[in-house]
Amino acid sequence: MILQNTLFTQNLDGIPSLEEAPETLSYLQTLNATLPLFIELQSDDLLSQLKPVVDQFQNFEDIFILGTGGSSLGGQTLLCLRDANKCIPRFHFLDNIDPHTFKNSLNKIDPSKTGIIAISKSGNTAETLMQLLVCLQYWVDLGYEKIIKDCFVVISEPFENGIRQLATAYNIACLDHPTNIGGRFAVFTVVGMLPALIAGVNAKEIRNGARDILNSNLAAINTQECQILQGALAHIRLSQEGITQTVMMPYIDRLNTFSLWFRQLWAESLGKKDKANNAQGITPIQALGTVDQHSQLQLYLDGPRDKVYTLITLNHFDDIFKIAIPPVGHPAVDLFQGKSMGNLMMAEQKATIDTLRRHKCPTRVIELEKLDAKTLGGLMMHYILETLAMSHLLGVNPFDQPAVEEGKILTQHYLSKIA
Repeated sequence: MILQNTLFTQNLDGIPSLEEAPETLSYLQTLNATLPLFIELQSDDLLSQLKPVVDQFQNFEDIFILGTGGSSLGGQTLLCLRDANKCIPRFHFLDNIDPHTFKNSLNKIDPSKTGIIAISKSGNTAETLMQLLVCLQYWVDLGYEKIIKDCFVVISEPFENGIRQLATAYNIACLDHPTNIGGRFAVFTVVGMLPALIAGVNAKEIRNGARDILNSNLAAINTQECQILQGALAHIRLSQEGITQTVMMPYIDRLNTFSLWFRQLWAESLGKKDKANNAQGITPIQALGTVDQHSQLQLYLDGPRDKVYTLITLNHFDDIFKIAIPPVGHPAVDLFQGKSMGNLMMAEQKATIDTLRRHKCPTRVIELEKLDAKTLGGLMMHYILETLAMSHLLGVNPFDQPAVEEGKILTQHYLSKIA
C-alpha cells in the first residue's frame, strides 16, 4: 500500500494487509477539536510574542539550552534545518549532568556573550535545576552576577515551582510552558519554537507542515485514507505476531536527532499498563543509514524476527561531489566514475530496503522529496498522530508516565543523605 500526502509518501508494501479501525479514526477526529496541542496550532501568535526574546538571544555568540527529554530533543531536531553558513550563535543542548561534559562546555564560552535558556515543564526537574544552579554559580563566581537577568531566561509552567523561585531570586524572565501539553508533545510550542527562531529556522513553515498533516489525516473518511492510522495498524498487526521492536532508520544525517525525539515520544507514551493491567508497548530503536548497515544490518537480517523497520529516505540525486578524476584500473574505485556521493546514498538506501524485504523483514518506507521546514514539521506531526492512534489501539493513556515517579522520589532521598 502506498499513501501520499503533499509532503511525503508512505510505502507499506513490506507490511501485511491491515484491518479497519473506524473507532480509532473517530477518536483522533475528536481530539482535533479538544487536544490542547492541536488548538495551540490554530494560531501563530506565539511566534510574534517571542520576537523580543529572539532578538535579544540572537546577539549572543553561544547559547546553552538546559533541559532533558522533551525539553531538549524537539529543539535539537528542528535545528537540523539551520543554515550551515550561519554559525553564530552556537547552540549547546546540555541535556545531561555529567560534570566532565558540563565543565568542558563552560570552559569554551565567554559568559558575557552567552545566553542561557532553562526549560522544565514542572519547574522541579532535578537535572535542569542542577544545570541552572551550576550556571548561576559560574556567572557569580566570575563576577557576572549583574548581567544574569540579561543573559538567562526560564521556561516552565506558570505556577510556583523551583525554577521560577530561582528565577525570581535572580530577576530572570520567565516564559510560560503550556500547562496541558506534555514535554514530549511540546515541539510546536515555545519549547521548540524559541530555539528554532533564534537559529533562523522558518518556524511558521514548521507549523504549516504540522497543520497540513494534521488536517489531511483527520479529514480522512475511512481507515484506508488515514496515513497515520495505517502506520499504527501495521504495528498492531505485527505485534500480534511477536514483533515487539520498531527500528527507525533515516538515510539522512540531519534526522539522527529526530530518531531520538521519536524514541522518547513512542516509549514514554506507549510503554505502560492498560486498563486491564497488561503491559503494553513496542520498543523503539534508533539507527542511521548508511552507518548502521555496518553495525546492525547483520542482526536485522539474520537475527530474531522481532522487529519492524521504518526507513526514511530522501532524493539525494544531485551533482555535489561528482567524481571526475581519472580511472585507476580497479573496479572498486572506477565504479564511481561520473557518480556523485548522493548517487551512492540513493543506491545504498534502495539496496537496504530491497534486502530487508527479500529477507521477509516487515519494512515501511517514508520517502521525502526534500527536507525543509514544512516537511520536518509534517513528519513530526505524523509521528505525534501515529503515537496517539497507537495509544488508542493499545488502550493506554499517552499523556502520563506513572512508572518513572519512583526513581524521582528515590533520587531526592539519596541526594538528601549526601553530606
